[in-house]
Order: sequence, then C-alpha cells, then structure tokens
Amino acid sequence: MRSIRTVFACAALTSLLGAQPAPAPLVIWEPASPALTAKAPGSPAYGLVVTTSLGKQLLTTLSFDPVTLKPQARVYRIDGPAGWGPYRSGLERSLGFSAAMKRPADNNALHWSWYRDYFHFTPPPKGSAAAEAGLDQSKYALTRIKSVDKSTFDWNVAALVYHITQSPTIEVQTIKLPLLFGPSERTYTIRNRRIEQPPAPDDADLVNAGPDPEAQKAIATPEPWRALLKLRSQTPTHAPLPLELEGRKLWAVRLPHRPPKGNQAGLPGSLEFWKTDPGTGMFEGGLAEVHPEPPEGFAAGQALHLGGAWYHLQALSVDPTSGRLARLILEPWKADFPTLLAGRTLASELGSLARLPLRESLEQAANDALLEWKTISLPDALASQDAKAAVALVVRIEKGLLALDLEVKGIRSRLDAAVRTEAERRAQAELAAKEGQPAPAALPPATESERLADLLDQRKAILMAVLGSAKQALASLRR
Repeated sequence: MRSIRTVFACAALTSLLGAQPAPAPLVIWEPASPALTAKAPGSPAYGLVVTTSLGKQLLTTLSFDPVTLKPQARVYRIDGPAGWGPYRSGLERSLGFSAAMKRPADNNALHWSWYRDYFHFTPPPKGSAAAEAGLDQSKYALTRIKSVDKSTFDWNVAALVYHITQSPTIEVQTIKLPLLFGPSERTYTIRNRRIEQPPAPDDADLVNAGPDPEAQKAIATPEPWRALLKLRSQTPTHAPLPLELEGRKLWAVRLPHRPPKGNQAGLPGSLEFWKTDPGTGMFEGGLAEVHPEPPEGFAAGQALHLGGAWYHLQALSVDPTSGRLARLILEPWKADFPTLLAGRTLASELGSLARLPLRESLEQAANDALLEWKTISLPDALASQDAKAAVALVVRIEKGLLALDLEVKGIRSRLDAAVRTEAERRAQAELAAKEGQPAPAALPPATESERLADLLDQRKAILMAVLGSAKQALASLRR
C-alpha cells in the first residue's frame, strides 16, 4: 500500500489592519506502524500518526456514534523515542513540571522566586549535550527551568520534550532558587545531537491524553477521518461485506466486541451498514445505520432498522481467523401476531442495548401491522376457525389486554418516579455546588417515554377492536 502523507495548515485570520496572517503550524498525518498500533487497547491493526508542533498522537479504533453517525476514535499521545524528533539533549527523560507553591501569609516567607511555575530536571547523563553545555544542579540551590527558547509551552512537558528533540540548538533559561540570598538566572545554549538511526516505530508508550489543541483542529475536518476509514477498511477484521437488500447494494462492517484485558478498557462491538463502499473513505452521507452489539451478541430474530424500514436478522457469521463479517442475511420484518395478541412488547427483539427512539419506532410498526391484520386478515381467520379456536383466541386477547394494561401503568409509574428522582438530584447538585462538593452523577438515559406508553395504549385499543370481532364470531359459533 502506498503511504498516505497529507500536510495542511489551518488558515490564520488576517487582522483588521490588513497585515499578512502569521504562518500556521503544519499538521501531518500518515499511517501508523502496525507495531505501534498493536500497543493500543484491543491491538487494532491500523491507525494514523498525527504530528503537530506539540508532538505526535495516535488516532485509532475508529467507530461511529449510533445516534449522530459522527466518527469517533481513541487518541493516544506517543511518548518516547518513536514520538520524538531526530535530536537529543539528554533532558528528554528527566523533565517534569513543578507547580507554584502557595505563598504563606506570614512575613518570613521564602523569596518570591519560589512561588512560580517551573520545569524541574534531574542531572543529565554525562557526555550528553546538556551536560557538556554545563547544565546541572547546584549543590547549594535548586535549579529550575523558566523557559526554553523563550517559551513555557503552557507547562506541557510532552510539548517541551518534542520541541527539544526537533531543534538542533536550544536556549534554556534557568533560575537557581535561593535559601539565603536572591536568585541567580542563567541561559544555556545546548547544541543537540542528531541520532544516526531512527528509533523503532514501537519504541514508545501510548498515553491516553487526548489530542493536543493543534491536532484537535485537524480532526475537526473530514480529511483525517477519511484516511482513517480507508485504513480500517483495508484490515482483515473490518473489510466491508457487500450485500443486496431489496434491490439496493449495501456494505456491512462488524466491529467485534473486545472485553477488558488487564488494565485495558474493553471495546464495544457494533454492526455498521453503508450506502457507499467505506473503502473509499467517504463517510459523509455514506453511513446508513449503526447498531451497537448487545453483550450477548447479535442473535437470529433480532430486529434491525435500516433505511427507514425494519428487518429481521436471519443469519450472521464471522470468519474464525480474522473476525471479519463473512455472512449476513436480513429479511423484511414481519409482525408475530400471536405475540402481539398476547400483549407482549417487542423490546426483546431489539436486544439489551435498544435505544428509546428505535423501541418507539418498532412498537409503532407493530401497531401498524396489527391494524392492517385486523382489517385485512382477521375476518377470514375468524370465519375459518371452530368454537374451540375462537375461545382460545378470546382468552389470549383478554390476557394480553391485562398484560398491556400493567405494562402501560408500570411505564408511567416509573416515569413519574424518574421525574422525582431527577428533581432530587438537581436539588442535591445545587447544594453540592454551594458547598464545593462534587455533584451527584446524572441519571442514565431513559429507556421509556410517554410516547411509548401512548403507543401501547393504542395497541390496547386495537386489541379491544379485535376482541370485539372475536367475541362476535364466538357467539355465532355457539348458536
């Protein structure tokens, strides 16, 4: 595969006086080494290394939000030789941040210089560029770094290290914090040494630190996400599976669920449906639907929403070696009328991760199907049954109405309790804010709603009409 290497600069604003904009920092992204991505949780086989003036980050484990369909990924800072530039000073592994001490109120406080932010460092190795420049710790006072090349890098140690390793020469301004007399300051010129051989691509640690400000601007544009989607599609696990569905061509991708391992967080699984081949990288408008994988996995009979319609999952299998989706069969969703007549809801068809909008949509589809069945098919079904079957139908519907009534009452009762709980939580949060205490955790997303209760009330009304027709048919059979 040819290496992808893209460079762009964020445009700077021209001032009102018409001055030329300042040069914007370059942001580079390129495919990550598999040896490096293997260090990330879940050992993904793909990723982008995003390089800015503040350092390098790994963008990997691409997924899409099931509600917004927006791309999301895990971002790690690359710490260590593989994440540095080609120069070494000897300070790379010895730097740290010293936050300013709080100045006491008494008059016997230390000199003002003690109450500032600094970088601290341990003595650099003998023979290093920093040691040969004379940078060391005094025996009688603590030496701190005030700035490097006149910058504090917002006291970001990783950004400072990256700058040092990118620079042939650096100016280090130091200060000796005194115990008896005033401080002394000195600037050291360090001529860094260029390494002869580049480090191994996995000679680094991945730190879950999130993107730096420059990388954040970069990933707010679609280009890196397109590149990442192309890379993901080229892996054996995430290769798209083409399929035909009612005359439409689609592509399906399965993201396998990975349980937690050691101190690494697990990765949720999902099933993606695409209107365009994701291998092109064009995720905007191409992604049709994302279904989170239930903890127990997708099962035959599960209802899936796709393109404004509902389908039943008939079969799903994956390649045992790669984990790639190998076979997927969907059929148009059909209502199970005995289940609906028995008053059962369809939450079980959606799995344990069903979102409320999908549950409402499926219950609405069931109501529509039941209404059509009542008008089109029920008369012939009643005319062809005997008295025993008619009695069984009446009893089933009556029991179903009782079950639905309890379900609706339970939903509304739980909704009322949730409103009271949320009111109490907000009151506790206001009190905690006044006392400087952490606020209580927010409630989990709602899985029930008034609309859901209304839909089940509508089903009760449809079942009442079906029950009336069934009782009339039974009465005729008993004459």
